Amino acid sequence: MCFKVGLYWQGLVHDLSKYSYAELKMCKYWTGVGSPHQSCREAIGYSPSWMHHYHKNKHHFQYWWDESEDGKIIPVKMPYKYVLESFCDMVGASKAYNPHNWKPGMLLDYWTKKCKGKRLMNPDSERLLDMLITNYYDLGEKEFLKKYKQERKDIKKRYGK
Repeated sequence: MCFKVGLYWQGLVHDLSKYSYAELKMCKYWTGVGSPHQSCREAIGYSPSWMHHYHKNKHHFQYWWDESEDGKIIPVKMPYKYVLESFCDMVGASKAYNPHNWKPGMLLDYWTKKCKGKRLMNPDSERLLDMLITNYYDLGEKEFLKKYKQERKDIKKRYGK
């Protein structure tokens, strides 16, 4: 998906940290159903691999957390290209977790039930991601890509980073 939206370099290097020892150890929690990170959380209470992963990959909103002097987490606005890569990652993950019966509504359903308004994410970054996911669902992949290519400069300009 990254190539389709013009993120060629990010498409090539996306999630390379998955080949690190810190993340490859996670394979023992792979069941073929759902996320191995969740299986690990159920086994030991947290996922060290996931923590490593989002600290190494800028398309994860958790990478963009800062901490104030009084210990509050501050969600920082993500650069546009990383929000776009996050969107591509969510499309790809949605397809990977549902290879035989995938439909665009699965991504929107996951986003609205599990993510939107429920995660500590910068509001501007969340709005952009919501717009991308909603348009992807409303238009379908082919029309979404066509419209995105026509409007990407305006979308980026409105986002402002």
